[in-house]
Amino acid sequence: MITTKRAYEELEKEGFIDTVEGKGSFVAMQNKELLREKKMKIVEEKMVEAVEEARLLGITRAELEEMLALLYGEKD
Repeated sequence: MITTKRAYEELEKEGFIDTVEGKGSFVAMQNKELLREKKMKIVEEKMVEAVEEARLLGITRAELEEMLALLYGEKD
């Protein structure tokens, strides 16, 4: 079981919060590029799953690109 103290320590270790003794913990000014990279990694993992599933179903790259364009609202 995770304690509140341990949760705060983990958040600080990962750079999400800064702790000021006697004042408390505050949301850290994070490196936006690092956050973007983490989010892009998640998207990439999901795209790998989608591509693998598409291959199993015989969906072509062109069909996938068309789906993506539709999802982005680039095609009607």
